[in-house]
Amino acid sequence: MRKGEQAHIRTPGKNRRINVFVSLLWPCRHGHYNIYRRRRAKEWIRHLESLIHKAERKGYRRIILVTDNAKAHRCPEAQRYLGRRKHILKVFYLPSYAPQLNEAEGRINRRVRDEVCGNHQHKTMEELEKATRACLRTYNNRHKLTDAT
Repeated sequence: MRKGEQAHIRTPGKNRRINVFVSLLWPCRHGHYNIYRRRRAKEWIRHLESLIHKAERKGYRRIILVTDNAKAHRCPEAQRYLGRRKHILKVFYLPSYAPQLNEAEGRINRRVRDEVCGNHQHKTMEELEKATRACLRTYNNRHKLTDAT
């Protein structure tokens, strides 16, 4: 570019994303995931409802939920929901800034970020979601992870 001129670089604008909630059930290594457009308490609660539904179908009487301190997990709306479900959900929060303690973060989320997002450009949100599901299905085939949607 010439001196005194500013190059105009086209960008797609605001980055859009999808959000994946992943839960692993131990010791059976079963689990499931949900993909949403947003990451709010509303979506977190929907994910927990599907987790409870799955547990009830499998005959589990109690779920011990180990989760991080994401805002959606700690907000008042989520806390009220967890309070109403304390007969089936026992919640333990990991320390802040300790992703190494979160098994789903270490094994699955990192893999999705590396394989789906790292050095890839998806033209549409549907393409990104399809690639994410394919990555999680591959993990599912190896480790019994199932899609809740």
